[in-house]
Amino acid sequence: MVRLVVLLLLLSFSVKAQKKNPDYYFQKGQDALDAQSYKTALAHFNECLRLDPYYIDAYYYRAQARENLGDKQGALTDFNIYIESKPKDADALFARAQLRYQYRQWAMAREDFLKLLTLPAGETKSIFFAPDKEGGLGITTAQSHITSSVLNYLGLVDTQLKNYKRAIQYLDSAVKLEPSNAEFYINRGWAWQEMNDTLHAVQDYRKALSINPEGSIARHNLAVLSAAKGNLREMEKLLNEANERNAQEPRYFTARASNQTALHNFQQAMEDYSMSIQLDNTNPDVWLRRGVLQMQMKNWNGALADFTQCIKLKEDQPQVWLYRGNLMMEMNRIKEAIEDYTIAIAHQPDWGKPYAQRARAYQKTGNQMEACQDIKKAELLKEPIDQELKSSLCR
Repeated sequence: MVRLVVLLLLLSFSVKAQKKNPDYYFQKGQDALDAQSYKTALAHFNECLRLDPYYIDAYYYRAQARENLGDKQGALTDFNIYIESKPKDADALFARAQLRYQYRQWAMAREDFLKLLTLPAGETKSIFFAPDKEGGLGITTAQSHITSSVLNYLGLVDTQLKNYKRAIQYLDSAVKLEPSNAEFYINRGWAWQEMNDTLHAVQDYRKALSINPEGSIARHNLAVLSAAKGNLREMEKLLNEANERNAQEPRYFTARASNQTALHNFQQAMEDYSMSIQLDNTNPDVWLRRGVLQMQMKNWNGALADFTQCIKLKEDQPQVWLYRGNLMMEMNRIKEAIEDYTIAIAHQPDWGKPYAQRARAYQKTGNQMEACQDIKKAELLKEPIDQELKSSLCR
């Protein structure tokens, strides 16, 4: 009986010891990750690394759990730690490059993608979902179509860096390797579009539609080009078609709202901006656009709420401070208008318009000296100035 008790105690101790082993938590984390139980996986990998901070593979898989939970910064940190020890791991490099691209870290993303081109092909342990793939999300790996995928990303990065000629060279190579990939034509079309080469851009977007007639991105981009030509009706038709094919894409609603504003269909534009925000409330530009529209519709409180939300998301945009300053003037909140114009100037001191607007605000407070200084500064910065206003301010 005593031997049985001792045996049971030893077994209990053995189980507890096993649970404290980093390998145990690492395996449990992998199992949870495979089951898409990301919170559970994160907890197991955290415990694994608490017991052994040098368990390098745990950083790789914890990064995946974090990314799936929306903690992209945490995922990026874990990938950095992992790649420091395993710099030639294609899966990790590809994942980090994509995250860096999403974080607009163009130069660092480019560095990772270029390095991927130098690595030999090998086995891969992860799958990824290629972004903006027409017709749905395309499953790829760090080794499947690696060259064309990386060339495509390099084209996107260089477009963001405004190095359009090099971007087109990368995308030309991607198209040669996969001539039936509609996404590559769309991205090359975007590079042409940024170069103001409308002819080549239209050709690429139409080629993408010939490959995938249901594609919505190409339609959206063609709609933008139609608007640039002043063909608002054609733009509306293309955007409606794009929306029908992908009703969950916020930028289509944003583009259509902009078009409806140009057509003076303000209520429809409001509905489209609101739908765009409902689908993605993290884009400061959409809040700004809707705020401007609300000002046109004289909905001061709505405009104020939109401008304020835009500032919370991205406070270094001088344009939104200028608009909110103008709104404060309309609401006769002059002191707050001056504060907003001053912040706009701080963010962009070589822009004349906020000086001119602040001069008008100072004029309303009776501060002629400050108003005169601002109107002179605005004129120096090539802002068109009403000379009668200048004369009245600078007696």
